[in-house]
Parts: sequence; C-alpha cells; structure tokens
Amino acid sequence: MKLNWRQKDFESDIDFILFHQTDDTPTWWKSELYRAHPSLNFDYAQSLSQEERFEYLTDNLRKIRNDKQADIENSIHMFENAWEPVASKLNDAYSSAFDMDCSGILNDMVGLVGLNPICPRDLSDNSFSVYYYFDPNYAVATALHEITHFVWFYVWQQHFKDDMAEYNFPHLKWLLSELVVETIIRNSDIAKLTPPPEYIAYKYFYSMDIDGKPIFDTLHNMYTNRKSFPDFMETAYDWIRKNEPELRTKIAAAEK
Repeated sequence: MKLNWRQKDFESDIDFILFHQTDDTPTWWKSELYRAHPSLNFDYAQSLSQEERFEYLTDNLRKIRNDKQADIENSIHMFENAWEPVASKLNDAYSSAFDMDCSGILNDMVGLVGLNPICPRDLSDNSFSVYYYFDPNYAVATALHEITHFVWFYVWQQHFKDDMAEYNFPHLKWLLSELVVETIIRNSDIAKLTPPPEYIAYKYFYSMDIDGKPIFDTLHNMYTNRKSFPDFMETAYDWIRKNEPELRTKIAAAEK
C-alpha cells in the first residue's frame, strides 16, 4: 500500500465542487464550501440560477486558487511530512483490520490537494481530494478514512464480484461504506496510526438510532464478533438492506 500527494488540477476540482452545488443539493452539503471559503457569498449564490451559480463559483474559486497557490504547495509538503511516519505502518494496520495481507494492494493511491472541503474519492484510480487548509494531522486522518474505503471496496469486490458502479453515491453499498469506516478505524490498529478525529463518519450518524439501537453500537458488535471479514460484510449488508427505509428517512431529515 502506497500513497502519494500532489495538487488536484483545477478543472477536476471544480467539477467535484459543483456536483454538490446543484439546485437540488441539500443545504447540509452546499454550505461546507462557503464555510471553507468565506469570500464566497452563500445567499447571493443561492439567488442565482444553477448555470449562473456555477459560473460565479468557477470564476471566484479560480481566483482563490491563484491567490492560494503558494499555500497549496506548502500544504502538500506538510501533508507529505505528516504522512511519512504513517506510511511504514500502513500495511500491518490494514492487514489486521481486514483479516488479510494488504501489502500487495493499492500501491497507486493519490491524495489530491485542492479547494474542496468535502473530499470526494474516485475508486477508478484510487484517488481522493483533500482540502489544502486542513491541519496536517487531520489530512492524515482524512487519508486513512479514504484508504479504508478503498480497501473495503477492494475486499467487497473480491467477495461479491458485483457491479462497481454501485459503490458510488447514492447507492446503498456506498452508504454502508460511509458507516463502516467509523467502525473499522475506531476498533482496529488503524486508530493507532494517528489520533482519530471526533467524527470519522458523517456527524449526524452519531446521534442516529436504527431499529431502536445506535448505529455504531450495532456495527461495533458485528465487527468485533465477526467470524471473518466477509462475514462482517454480509451481516452489515443484510442489516442495512433491512433498515434502508428508516435510514434514508433519517438522513434526509438530517441534511435539510
């Protein structure tokens, strides 16, 4: 397993940013961009048509990128330095967490540093975005979050041999992966690589009960009592399929 850091090209960065700025995007997602970049005017942007909003954001974020180029380059250097002591321990931590030898997989991962505070991933090339203004330790924690997704879907594909298009938003398999990263990191040697942040998964999951039980209590019991890692995957997937309507309803309410 190996991770390199480099700058995300602007066109790709803005494409991912605008994905969360459409007319029908919940405010919970939209607002992250404006908190990260206070010079952007949220109320003004929402008063525009979607096409006009995209133009407003693209023009202003291009200016921000140009103004912050030196800061972005410095962040890449700091993230590399913060990652260095973690890199040599990565294989052992993930091999233990996933009950398999991870030393020969995912040697092409890339952390792409840019303007997007949401940090999307691309499973097709094992890359993910990282906001340049993150504290280096938080950037490392973000990388571990995304690497856990990569390993999860690598193992999932080996076991289920299903359609990889279903690993992306808004499919149920994507949603399950957003839940299990908390469980896997918090309850394995991955948590020893760097202090985990308060919220590894989306914040609203931590106060959410499904079928009368806190989500992460349920998943913790599944993970720690697994017979094998595929057993955990199958049990967790059966659980989320059974409870999908309740889960989707509560997420929609949380994201308003």
